[in-house]
Amino acid sequence: MPYSAAGQADRTPRRRASVLPRDKPRHGELIAALAVVLVLAHLLLAQLTLVLAAVLCAVDRLSRWRPQWLAAPAGAGLLWVLAVGPGRAVDGLAAGPRRVLAYLGGIGRYPGHLLHPLGAFAGLSGWLPRQLPLALILAAAEAFGLGWLRRRRAGPPAWRVGLVVAVRRQATTASIRSGGVVTRNGCRVGLDVATGRAAEISWAEAEGGVLCAESSGAEAGFVVAIAAIRRRKPVIVVDLTGSPRLTRSLAAACAESGAPLRRFGPSGPGYYEPLRGGDPGRAAALVLGMIDWADVGDRHRRSCAAYLTDALAVQAAAPGDRRVPPLDDLVRLLTPEGLRDRAALIPAYHPRRDVLADRAAVSAALLRDDPAIVTAPVTQLTGLRASALGRWLEPGPPDGARVSLGRTVRERGVALFSLGDGADGQSVRMTAGMVAADLLAVCAELHAMSVPADSLAWINGCEAVAERALAELVAQGRGAGMAVVLAAASVAFAERLLAEVNVLVTPAPVDPALVGGFTGGVGNGAGSAGGGLAGSGGLAGSAGLAGSAGLAGGGLAGSGGLAGGESGGGLAGWSGGGLAGGLAGGGLAGGTASAPGFAFRTKDDIPPGTFSLLARGPRGRVLPECRHVPARPDRDKAALAGRPS
Repeated sequence: MPYSAAGQADRTPRRRASVLPRDKPRHGELIAALAVVLVLAHLLLAQLTLVLAAVLCAVDRLSRWRPQWLAAPAGAGLLWVLAVGPGRAVDGLAAGPRRVLAYLGGIGRYPGHLLHPLGAFAGLSGWLPRQLPLALILAAAEAFGLGWLRRRRAGPPAWRVGLVVAVRRQATTASIRSGGVVTRNGCRVGLDVATGRAAEISWAEAEGGVLCAESSGAEAGFVVAIAAIRRRKPVIVVDLTGSPRLTRSLAAACAESGAPLRRFGPSGPGYYEPLRGGDPGRAAALVLGMIDWADVGDRHRRSCAAYLTDALAVQAAAPGDRRVPPLDDLVRLLTPEGLRDRAALIPAYHPRRDVLADRAAVSAALLRDDPAIVTAPVTQLTGLRASALGRWLEPGPPDGARVSLGRTVRERGVALFSLGDGADGQSVRMTAGMVAADLLAVCAELHAMSVPADSLAWINGCEAVAERALAELVAQGRGAGMAVVLAAASVAFAERLLAEVNVLVTPAPVDPALVGGFTGGVGNGAGSAGGGLAGSGGLAGSAGLAGSAGLAGGGLAGSGGLAGGESGGGLAGWSGGGLAGGLAGGGLAGGTASAPGFAFRTKDDIPPGTFSLLARGPRGRVLPECRHVPARPDRDKAALAGRPS
């Protein structure tokens, strides 16, 4: 018979179907058979354990308490065993099985036992209660194992909030709301919903750099700054949003703690002149940090940097009129004639007079051949001086207030640069770049002197500063003991700085892949389970963080009980729980123990304003769900009025 592809294709399905086993047991049927075998074994050998395990499983299923509540019956059984003695406890547990097995083993000699199987349980009231001490321990272990299997299969339930956690939440919220943000080793930036404790950033962690993304950035950065002011740390705040509320709040905190405050902004009142005096190389770094090099080619940029270095060296060797702002004087030096004329004024006793004169002549000749070298700095510096911020970049009157970062660190004061209110974007970016370069110089000086700064720098709206400058500032601050807090409204910009910082504050829910990459797979409390933070389960899978609970029923003002959760449960009157449920549901374990199968919550389940806190070291940790706690308004009013709060 000739080969027929159609006939072969028609016969193929029937052949495959014929070889498939028709009696292959299904997964569910196999589990059911094993369950029947286990139940029969319990009926014969561990009757009381079966009853207690069924009760505990029912309570665990209905109450939605965390598995740590099973430590209560297991602990009670352990204490009972120690009280009666391990030998008596084991003998009591084995007395019943020995009697049942002896009765069933005598069927060969006494066939009548088959007609009376209940005879194996004769004297039940005498030997069954003796199983209770060890039965409590075994039943708790079995209930925990069955619950773990159920959560692995169907995912973790919405845990209830325990009494201890709920009370701790209220106490922490009240403490932070009343202004208690300072701790022994750091500051509180919010409430950790899972444990009820404060979400804290230690100063040791902050010295490695703190990055705050989106809306959580301003809140967290503000709290850290307030805590540093109350600890009388030197604080430098660069606010590129120009928030009047932030200015008032910082002024109130300074008035409360007695820290001197100096402000610089479009409306003053402080004058800022970091270019005057000091090392010419430092002044050159400040000017180079101010200029926007986006439209400047590499060749012109290198030539401009060399010319600026020579011009500032000549300016330092032959200072001009001190009444003239350094920026205006520098603009005059950015011409061939201006540089040559100033070089001629260098005193004869200057040790490097001839060297500087030769360098000035070479730079002037290069600038005469290619005037485009200094086009960018001349244009931008002239625009800056004509802006609202530029009028404060000058000496000012003799009795005028002056802002100096070095003086702020020495006096342990506060310097506020409020740049965004009423100023154009170009001048804001240039001034922010100059302040960042000034901070770099201060950190380098302190690091060279081996003097810890014990200070804080907060840049609110750091997108206006170059990424390289921010990375260098974090690195220099780490070596000089200056905690650098960067607040970025752009998530894309913040992601580019993740590798530079030690602490991340980002809106919840946090991506498990981001957690794994940032912390290197660090868990919360008990580490990770089922494949780590970015394990095979994604946001709601069985893998993931084995940390504190996700708390779908979190909250302090629910619909029932004394202080119920969002899922409708309170401290009292919970379905299947009551007050004992509040004590057991995370309360006995303090709410911090981890549970296998923890899942990150989705954005729809988390209230607005919730953030996550991640830290690399010194102790890696992840707080997936935290909330900001605003302070009472009367604290700010009291501080502004000069009254003790």
